[in-house]
Amino acid sequence: MKWILKILNFYINSSIHVSFAVVALVGVTAVTLDIKQDLNLLFFVFFATITGYNFIKYSRLAKWHHLSLTESLRGIQVFSFFCFLSLLYFTFHITLEVIIGCAVMAVLTVLYALPVFSGKRSLRALPGIKIYTIGVVWAGTTVLLPVLQEDAAVNWDVWILLVQRFLFVLVITLPFDIRDMQYDDAAIVTIPARMGVKKTKMLGVLFLIILVLLEALKDKITFLTLLPTLVISIFSGVLLVLASKKQSKYYASLIVESIPLLWFLLTLIFSY
Repeated sequence: MKWILKILNFYINSSIHVSFAVVALVGVTAVTLDIKQDLNLLFFVFFATITGYNFIKYSRLAKWHHLSLTESLRGIQVFSFFCFLSLLYFTFHITLEVIIGCAVMAVLTVLYALPVFSGKRSLRALPGIKIYTIGVVWAGTTVLLPVLQEDAAVNWDVWILLVQRFLFVLVITLPFDIRDMQYDDAAIVTIPARMGVKKTKMLGVLFLIILVLLEALKDKITFLTLLPTLVISIFSGVLLVLASKKQSKYYASLIVESIPLLWFLLTLIFSY
């Protein structure tokens, strides 16, 4: 049993699970907009997500504790290095437009992680900025990159989908912020820290209602997109309402981050 938990913890801590979630949302975009599923882009996004997330999570830790790194952290470092090499390989198999778009996301990621602003603060530490930075990066990566890769038109439906994806990412990030309230530095003013848990959940539900209503503004409305979006919004709302400060270790990092995988599965089912 211990080895199963060890593998599960490595799967989560090394950002493999969140990377599958991001790739799943790229897949949702491709099916929704009826554009080609490009394997090179999927691999590129997968390895870029692992590289970016592990850089954010472990760069400072490795800097100060490089002589006493635990075995698991060293394993994650080695794994991340090979993922970075894989990222470089797939960089040569995507379009220049995607590379430029990804460079913008990379800059935001660096600004999110490193203390480059006044007072030696990063974007993560600027009051109220953290969650919106995550939303912009995820939305841009999962909506714009597949469109750019296939040289598809950035039309009205793409912009609507971009806003919907931004709202969705905000909602599924809230259970993490609720969980981390007891651990976050006082300088990190998250939505739950500012509004309280109850009002945060109400705001998240409002975001989901707006997300569903935006579906009606699209030029092309089908059950392919409407029904999965509705189901996922309800499911996300339930998980948000159930979130608490003392939630299970795997509640946010495993269950909540599995929502994009469920969304992709539902989208595939309704596309046939």
